[in-house]
Amino acid sequence: MNEIESEREEIARALEAEGFKIVQASSAASAVREIWEGSFIAAVIPTLLTGTSSSALSAQLHQMAPEIETVIHGKNDDLSRLVRKMCEIRDGVAAA
Repeated sequence: MNEIESEREEIARALEAEGFKIVQASSAASAVREIWEGSFIAAVIPTLLTGTSSSALSAQLHQMAPEIETVIHGKNDDLSRLVRKMCEIRDGVAAA
């Protein structure tokens, strides 16, 4: 989930290259809807959100679906580190 489309697309491409099925959300509300309607192992949450905080959204998602790992990712954070973290979560090596 990321409100900035170009950042969302960059993250999606990197994760798709590792075999992830990606569902993108452009807002916190749409992310909540997607999580409610789907089955996910993890969610990437940006540090900057409109109308809520990344920690509040993470808490809301954990309340809705405790099995989902949330990873907060900032604009200046290393994308390769995010991809490694998501692979570790998928492979059962690490929790967020």
